[in-house]
Amino acid sequence: MLSDWRWLIGEAGKPILITSLGDAFVQESDGSVHWLNVEEGSYTKVATSSDDFQAQLKSSENIEAWFVPQLVGDILATGISTGPNQCFSFKKPPVLGGEYEPGNFEPTDISVHFSILGQIHRKVKDLPDGTPISNIDITDNPKE
Repeated sequence: MLSDWRWLIGEAGKPILITSLGDAFVQESDGSVHWLNVEEGSYTKVATSSDDFQAQLKSSENIEAWFVPQLVGDILATGISTGPNQCFSFKKPPVLGGEYEPGNFEPTDISVHFSILGQIHRKVKDLPDGTPISNIDITDNPKE
C-alpha cells in the first residue's frame, strides 16, 4: 500500500492507522510511530512507541492536527461518504494548486490514493516553490 512512498519513509515501516483523509501512521522497526502527511508529503516522528502513540491520541491538539475532524464533518455534511477500503482523497492535491476544502475531496480506494499522491510528491519534491506544473504522469508500476 505504501510502495509509492518508500522513497520518503524507507522499507521497514508498516501502516498501523489510516485517517479518513488518507494520512497514515507508520510504525518503524524500532517501535517509533511516524505520521505520513500526504497533503504535505512529509514524514514526522510523533511517538517513540505504541504506548506513547496511544497517549498522544488523547491530546485534542493532536486529534485536530492529525485527523482534521471539522473538515471531515464538513465533507460528510455534503452527502459524500466512503465505502470499504476508501478514504477521502483530493480531486486536485494542494501541491498542484488544489484547495483544502470539502469540495476538493472524493471517495477513493486507499491503495490508489497512496499511489497517486506518493508519485506526485516524489516527482515534485525537488522543484522550487511556485514552479508551474503542467503535467504529471501516473503509472501502475513507477520506477525509481
